[in-house]
Amino acid sequence: MPRPPLKNRDGCRPVCLRCQRSSRECQWRHSECPGQTSRSPVVEAQPDFRDPGEYISTTDPERALQDPGVAQIFRYYIENLASWYDLNDSKRHFEDVVPVCARQNSLLLSAILAFSAASQSSSLSNDSLSEVADAYHLESVQTLRSLTENINEFRTGETLAAICILRSYEIISQNASAQNHLRGSYSLIASGPNDLEPGLMRAGFWNYLREDITVALMEKRNLMIELNDQQPPLLDGENDSANYISYILGRVINRCLHKDGEPLDQHEWDPLKEELDSWKVSLPSSFEPIITPGLCRESRFPFAWNTSKWHTASLQYYHTAMTILCLAEPVSHAMNTLQHIERMKSIEAKLEYHAIQVCTLAITSNSAPVWVNSFGPISFCGLWLRQPEMLVELTTELKKWGGKTGWPVSSIVNSLTKASG
Repeated sequence: MPRPPLKNRDGCRPVCLRCQRSSRECQWRHSECPGQTSRSPVVEAQPDFRDPGEYISTTDPERALQDPGVAQIFRYYIENLASWYDLNDSKRHFEDVVPVCARQNSLLLSAILAFSAASQSSSLSNDSLSEVADAYHLESVQTLRSLTENINEFRTGETLAAICILRSYEIISQNASAQNHLRGSYSLIASGPNDLEPGLMRAGFWNYLREDITVALMEKRNLMIELNDQQPPLLDGENDSANYISYILGRVINRCLHKDGEPLDQHEWDPLKEELDSWKVSLPSSFEPIITPGLCRESRFPFAWNTSKWHTASLQYYHTAMTILCLAEPVSHAMNTLQHIERMKSIEAKLEYHAIQVCTLAITSNSAPVWVNSFGPISFCGLWLRQPEMLVELTTELKKWGGKTGWPVSSIVNSLTKASG
């Protein structure tokens, strides 16, 4: 394939965000291999290609990884981004399995490089890294198209993992034009978790679903994928409760947020509410948040926190689903004006309660994977916060974590700012 040129290199080294915030001189190290793995989402030093105009194709993954610039972008994914995908996965497929597979799979490697470069570019506002990301995204899409000619080679866990990672690239780079292509690619692989064997294929499905949920909540619409009413297969681990609530929330979104959908009647609403209630009752006590007032700092939100990331994500999804069902609850009988007023007050109180729970669990977390997964629920539920001080605190935290992760949060911040008046 042709090698896209990388332009606009001025030869100047940027100052990293950490040094910038501390008002200190940024010290660069030459030819030094990083030692301990860092999980901080803040970029300390960006990759630097030896030849500014050189583009290293991933056709031969092992050879590509011999280039220091490629290797650094790849390592950044392993050390900082892979954990986003393993939020609900105790087996850590995207952190432990995907990098190993990428050494032999050009599609997976190019997808990782596209997303990793885009993430760093967004955090640093660096055009050169953006060009690198675009080049690897183009290579990934071309590889995907060629793989569709042989469905047996296409339908693999590695392909689905690459699709998930490419979707993250498109969200961070705010490139919505290719989402339909990825949706079509996904549909060739699976229609749900029951079609997928355990391992990377199933881990890929849950990641694709969570990404779809995030975008749907931010855009106030139904998912791009269909979910049937069949209960997904559950195993024995606590993290399966997190996957199950993801599936329930996805179905609630598809039924209630469809642009041309009919209002729910009582016969539809009741089973969804009962399923949510049953899920909540079935949770082990370890899912209950720990309440520690004043643990870290002054905050308008209660300090409720969890010991596991998937506990936080699960409860946020539960409260988000409850928020949607609260808005979609049918009126079972005729009401007069005063009854309508009381009903509206009751609904507003419930919406505020669920919004506080969703936002509290994010604010008390210091985890990039949790925050990335929180952007969708916060976007949908945060509007129901009624205390201006809470909205101000929430927007401050959103800006901070948007900067740390490179995630585009401006639309969420703008909607919350309008809500605060």
